[in-house]
Amino acid sequence: MANNRMVLNIKNEIRREALERRDALAEENRAEASLDICRRIMQDDRFLDARAVHVYLPIGSEVDLRPLIDVAWELGKGVGLMRVSGDGGSRQYRITPETQYTTGALGIAEPIDAEPFDMDRCDLVLVPMVAADEECNRVGYGKGYYDQFLTHFPRPTIGAAFEVQVFPHLPSDELDIRLDTIYTEERILSRDGSGAGEGSEPGDLA
Repeated sequence: MANNRMVLNIKNEIRREALERRDALAEENRAEASLDICRRIMQDDRFLDARAVHVYLPIGSEVDLRPLIDVAWELGKGVGLMRVSGDGGSRQYRITPETQYTTGALGIAEPIDAEPFDMDRCDLVLVPMVAADEECNRVGYGKGYYDQFLTHFPRPTIGAAFEVQVFPHLPSDELDIRLDTIYTEERILSRDGSGAGEGSEPGDLA
């Protein structure tokens, strides 16, 4: 129990520092870095081959994947979005370019009158984060929504983070889900060490 409290305290401190770093990025730098990350993910075979992808819409200073979502629609892919529930769980909904949104209790954009998203066709989950490390561990906002979601729906995962959010090592416990890959604007991190590393060039994104 004491060890769990220690891990929680360390995570809270990392969360605070990572959010400070991310929020300190100039808006134009965040936008440029987000576009670079989208370009990199766009070249990933898991994205290109996916029938449908599960995404997130950015809150605050998160990496903005909306350009990548537009590409997914253009390629005819299904696109799903999480809507969190008051009981700590979540439901998944299909979104399209015509989807309308409302702001939920946690400040997250939630689809209005959307159809359920078919997770059986979902081949890739794109995951937001507050902090990451070089072994593809992540720290979120502390609610556990994605850990629960990925436990229930294990799928290939790609995380998106700015380089300033990456730490050498993050504490983790048995409930934390490691991601397969994390893209930053500078490099690709992989849980098996096979990522392209620093210097990988992003592709074109019209």
